[in-house]
Amino acid sequence: MKSLLTTILLFVLAAGGVSASGRDTLAVYEAKAIATAGSGEFAPMYMTANRFGMITSANNILLSAKVERSLDLTRRFAWSFGAQVAGGYSSNVTYTRYNAGTRAWNPNKMHPARVFLQQLYAGAKWRSLFLNVGMKEYGSPMLNDNLSSGDLIHSPNARPIPQARVGFVDFQPVPFTKGFLQVGGEFAYGKFADADWWSNHSDNYNTMTVSGIWYVYRRLYFRSDPSRRFSMIIGAQAAGQFGGHTVYLHKGEVERTNNRGVKFVDFIKMIVPHEKGAEDFVQGNTLGSWDLKGTYLFKNGTELKAYMQWPWEDGSGMAKLNGFDGLYGVELSMPGDAPVLKGAVVEYLDLTNQSGPIHWAPADFPGTLITSQATGADDYYNNYYYGAYANYGMIMGTPMVMAPIYNLDGYNSIIANRVRGFHVAAEGFITPEVLWRAKIGYRKAFGNGYDPLLSPLHSTSALLSVKWQPVSLKGFDIGADIAIDRGKLPANSFGAMLTVSYSGIIPLKK
Repeated sequence: MKSLLTTILLFVLAAGGVSASGRDTLAVYEAKAIATAGSGEFAPMYMTANRFGMITSANNILLSAKVERSLDLTRRFAWSFGAQVAGGYSSNVTYTRYNAGTRAWNPNKMHPARVFLQQLYAGAKWRSLFLNVGMKEYGSPMLNDNLSSGDLIHSPNARPIPQARVGFVDFQPVPFTKGFLQVGGEFAYGKFADADWWSNHSDNYNTMTVSGIWYVYRRLYFRSDPSRRFSMIIGAQAAGQFGGHTVYLHKGEVERTNNRGVKFVDFIKMIVPHEKGAEDFVQGNTLGSWDLKGTYLFKNGTELKAYMQWPWEDGSGMAKLNGFDGLYGVELSMPGDAPVLKGAVVEYLDLTNQSGPIHWAPADFPGTLITSQATGADDYYNNYYYGAYANYGMIMGTPMVMAPIYNLDGYNSIIANRVRGFHVAAEGFITPEVLWRAKIGYRKAFGNGYDPLLSPLHSTSALLSVKWQPVSLKGFDIGADIAIDRGKLPANSFGAMLTVSYSGIIPLKK
């Protein structure tokens, strides 16, 4: 393990362009072992959700090695880098796959890659701006990833996408507002690298496979002065998919293909999509959310936060024609070094309206006598040309929506995004060395924006986690989790997980 860490460190230093600066700098390394065991084919939802796609199968023995250097925000210019390699054993999941030659359905056993690169990136900042290039784990810009059910647009639920990202390091003061108003934002272009995953998991019958899809992400937030008793964040996120190639299958035969490719002008059009693309609709697939968060700061340092995210897939959702759809939450954060209750979250999720069940645009059907327009069937996280808003089968938005990886019939789209549910989570300290965390949630799904389920599917999920950080064994973390799912989103399951990690600091000198 030590030699592997050294190899990764040397590789990243070379990739990151580290040079002698005459100053001591610091990097952090971590070695982690993860073992899980459970019933069923998948790990329970809370054991999988918001872990950057690291755990999906029920049984795993994984080793991870990571080295990172964070940006030094106290300096005008600073640089960063990171690399993480993971691998080991993960149990098979049996999908079904159609063989056109024999006209028979056969079992298709798949498992995560035995060795994979989770992160590899380099970055820099100058004054208030940053640039990162590569695969880096990003979480929600507004929610508490440790407790929340997950951001609707930018959750830590899937593996990172190779991308270039630029933006403000943090919220920056808006001129002439005397610090009362601050602005934050990011912009990124990337490219999905999971084409083989969709092809290998496909049913080869009635689905679609995508490849060469490009990714774009934009965020603009405004915040009032957080040092005041009450502060607010308001803004929007927008993610998108464009370019690439899609193959449509019907009864085991290729029905048609859509080869959009990508041109330089497409990158310009995707900044604010409004012109027609290769599919003869508005360029690319864009989805996003209106985000709002209020924070009240008590005199003892306790924070009470209330937030909402309103999702949209097109103009109807942007105009809030999708009813009560959204994520609504309350979070309590307690001060102190080791409070019994450190934080708690209560959330309600509703994605059942989707602007109604009908979408009709007369311009799509020249000569039609039905000239009225109905902009509905938003079908969150699905798109007819670009497939699911997912990476390696895991949704990049809320994990409360069942991802395509759970479709054992090999169907590559999301079948249950019309979902309603609640989520409760809390964490704190048993002793200054022992942390606890608990989650419980319920979901009920009715189908997607176009196809209802014959009967609603539901699931109740729970997790209990304990982490020991012994002072006598500096650098060690030892954790144990147990989790359970009861229902059909996707199935009954029970799981247990043990993690052991060791981290330390590497001084980088001239």
